[in-house]
Amino acid sequence: MQITSVVNQKGGVGKTSLSVGAAAALAERGRRVLLIDLDPQGHATTEMLGLAEAPAEAPSLAKALTKIWKGPVEELIVPHPRSNVGRGGCFDVIPTSPGMFDLIRRLDQFRVPGWQLARVLQFANYDHIVIDCPPALDVLTNNALAASHGILVPVQPDRTSIRALRLLNDQINYVQQTVNRPPIAYFGIVPGLYRRPISHYAAAALQELYGFGIPMLSHIPLGVVMNEAAAHGVPVTTYAPETIQAVSFREIAETLDGYYAQRPQPAVIPAEEEFVFEDFITQVSHARNANDNGARKGLYDLMPKRPRPPH
Repeated sequence: MQITSVVNQKGGVGKTSLSVGAAAALAERGRRVLLIDLDPQGHATTEMLGLAEAPAEAPSLAKALTKIWKGPVEELIVPHPRSNVGRGGCFDVIPTSPGMFDLIRRLDQFRVPGWQLARVLQFANYDHIVIDCPPALDVLTNNALAASHGILVPVQPDRTSIRALRLLNDQINYVQQTVNRPPIAYFGIVPGLYRRPISHYAAAALQELYGFGIPMLSHIPLGVVMNEAAAHGVPVTTYAPETIQAVSFREIAETLDGYYAQRPQPAVIPAEEEFVFEDFITQVSHARNANDNGARKGLYDLMPKRPRPPH
């Protein structure tokens, strides 16, 4: 199983379009693909694929990451029924949920945040997992990086993307050291969101991006077809399969499959942290707050009671 994160802390660079397009193109090739909407804004779920958020009372990725819910990963997954899928393949999604916006604060309460997502996914049965990361270098992105074999970096051909790529490289080094994992591969940079013909300014920025020594993959130029496909809740590879955008996503999927053919080594997920009573109390409190009727929510109810001294 190969896990690929689509990551760039700079917003508006086409992360969600690339995540959905690459995942759909892999499924079209007959691969079993799981797309994870890790961005609390949930654009991949609702705007791009026309799916519903996970209901508040149902199992969700937010509950799984904070251990409020500990069931099998299959219960988090919904299939996308309107995509072209090749023989033997599938296109499944873990959608966003209402608890995602509060997730960063809750994950920060763990003693060593970083491996929670990898633990949720470790028994999934797919060829490829594609993670649509939020536009931030936060604990959610760190979880995605820790779990990933490699990353795709969507960029706009301008100077701000050059600085963003440097900051991202620093963050990757930080994650590798913090969770003590092997180097995370750069599967490639994907330029996009520019008009054709390309301007001299954009061409100069692209040339500087080449200087990072990261593979430069197929470009995704602007096109109204991307918005039209999203309005119909289907990937562009299904909605308009002959367009330059659809062809580019297929070329990117072929690149990802090339890495998959090398049989990536699974991430070595460390054992759960040693039991800490204070952490246990915090987790039980979260679960109780989410499920009781409001009558007893105080932490004091969960703490051991000391016997009163005799009078």
